[in-house]
Amino acid sequence: MKKILISDYDGTFYQNDRDIKKNIDKVNEFRTLDNLFVLATGRSYVDLKQKIDKYEIPYDYLILNHGALLLSKDLEIIKVFTLDKELVDSILEYANNDKDIYDVILISAFDKNVTDTLNIVKIMLKLYSYDKALEVKNYIDKSYTNIKSYFISEDNHYLVEVVSSEASKSLMIDKILDKEEIVKKNVYTIGDGINDIEMIRDYNGYRVRNSCKELVSVTDRVIDNVSDLISRISN
Repeated sequence: MKKILISDYDGTFYQNDRDIKKNIDKVNEFRTLDNLFVLATGRSYVDLKQKIDKYEIPYDYLILNHGALLLSKDLEIIKVFTLDKELVDSILEYANNDKDIYDVILISAFDKNVTDTLNIVKIMLKLYSYDKALEVKNYIDKSYTNIKSYFISEDNHYLVEVVSSEASKSLMIDKILDKEEIVKKNVYTIGDGINDIEMIRDYNGYRVRNSCKELVSVTDRVIDNVSDLISRISN
């Protein structure tokens, strides 16, 4: 019976160049058995597409922007949650008046750095200060409704990313299962971050060893990498 594996990208499917090659080989084997593979990430389509092209990653669906966008392998938009235009305008005004926010990026389904505030899927705010980034996240959480925000640490800066409150990796998995007629017991998920909590809780979830502390209370199933998980669920 058909199985489906949904994997986060950063810190899970990609941990290093050696492991990602092993993961890709295993995914190719998995898919030859009529199973499906899904990448579920906070990344935008533009950002993930660079990685897909670089490593030649196979997939059947993409869940993007923390679960705000679901694409088929043919890039059909199956489901999308956009932010209200007035909300985007308001956050943009706030960000432009805060000198600590050095960049604001508006992201639509297929484009990044758009200027039109209509049909925005995600807002990305960039800051250099950890404390200030947390302050900005707290302000946005208190000041706006119908949104979710995520705090992300990168090499030399911090991101506050804003998406619709309806965005959910788990909900997008539901959409795929309805389309593919896959039973819940044949669904497997793996991740390492806060935006993976729902899908790991709802669908046979595993966490990788470097996962955030919040996932420890969600699942005690720990595995080193995606290739090991595929070996386990393929038996």
